[in-house]
Amino acid sequence: MQRLKILAVFLTLALLLAAGAAFAQVNTGSASFTRYVALGDSLTAGFESGSINRRYQDNSYPSLIFRQASGRTSGFEQPLVSEPGLPGILRLNSLLPAPSITPTPGQGAPINLNLARPYDNMAIPGALLHDLLTKTQSSSATDPTDLILRRLGFTQLQQGLSLQPTFVTLWIGSNDALGAATSGIVIDGVTLTPADQFDAELRAVAAAIASTGAKMAIANIANVTSIPYVTTISRNVTLPSGQTVTLIGPNGPLQAGDFVLLPASAAIAQGRGLSPANPLTDADVLSAAEVATIQDRINHYNATIAAVASERGAALVDANATLRELATTGVHVGGVTYRSSFLTGGAFSYDGVHPTPFGYAFIANLFIDAINDKFGGDIPEVSLLPFVFGTQAATLSATASDKAVSGVAGGFVFTNEARRNLLLSLGVPKWIVDGQPAPPKPRRPRHKG
Repeated sequence: MQRLKILAVFLTLALLLAAGAAFAQVNTGSASFTRYVALGDSLTAGFESGSINRRYQDNSYPSLIFRQASGRTSGFEQPLVSEPGLPGILRLNSLLPAPSITPTPGQGAPINLNLARPYDNMAIPGALLHDLLTKTQSSSATDPTDLILRRLGFTQLQQGLSLQPTFVTLWIGSNDALGAATSGIVIDGVTLTPADQFDAELRAVAAAIASTGAKMAIANIANVTSIPYVTTISRNVTLPSGQTVTLIGPNGPLQAGDFVLLPASAAIAQGRGLSPANPLTDADVLSAAEVATIQDRINHYNATIAAVASERGAALVDANATLRELATTGVHVGGVTYRSSFLTGGAFSYDGVHPTPFGYAFIANLFIDAINDKFGGDIPEVSLLPFVFGTQAATLSATASDKAVSGVAGGFVFTNEARRNLLLSLGVPKWIVDGQPAPPKPRRPRHKG
């Protein structure tokens, strides 16, 4: 009798576990997440506040998608880095006499470098579209490529597809325009990828993914001239005396449509840009003409992305529209309005380029919605409540005010060290970051095929 009771208990537990497993099964429609691979750049890697580290990687949008689509919290491998990450996390400190944004000293170390297979999240901060097809190792000490590819002799695309994925997300191309916006130097073929090259290479990447039989979701490129790194500093600044003046750039007083880049705050605090004898440099300013060139190129990239998504039956994620919404009406969640404002907006981290944890969760839901619509699934969205009210909530500066981030002279300082670390991690050529005058060679050959 006792044995029968024990057997009955085990049978009951087995039925409950089976029922729980059935309940936990997520309806992904015709998409399968049996093996999910993410390809891309810093946005896919979970880069935040100038750094890649485990705290941020655990909240990368691919990691969130995996949890929602699989019902599991483990099994999706990423190239984890201990804090303070690579490079050090940007932080807001030295509040007096003005807030200062500086990198945390030191660097983190790889945690799972000896994983016996490629990572599921193969995204590399600073990667260009061309790099997916050609790059196999780091080109400098600040290049994180070796962290992910581990000098195995294979590209990001090759390693990702070697896992025989059933589903792939692809978000690449931001750096093909971002370097021009963040450096203030717009050179076609150097900081801006030629349109025909982008077309050919995106089609080559999509064809390689499709050849595996994997379904995919592709995100387009946000307007990188609308990020806080570009839009925060006003061309009209208020001096300590209360006088408002128009900053002077390399070609004279800045005009409507010209932008002053975030790191110029350090130069302005030292008096640069306040007189014709001491103007801001070209690296401090993005002119209206340069903005138009970058926007036109992004529009071309996005037209190609939309066409390729249609040709390959992929879900299309409209990241461009989301940034536009953040920059205009804002995104309303739980009674909180998130905007693209630097420090106070809640959607962008301290580097003015990459999202906060809330921003990445919101992006994960953009992917999930697009995947559900395209493949007939019912993958649940990521709950945003922990990111609005809980431990994952965006850290907004209690000391920041509209005055402190509107370009007031001396309002805050984004240090030169912070600028250099960030630009190098984004793949901006070192000669541009360091202001070297020597003419560059093309940073990559055209892809043929």
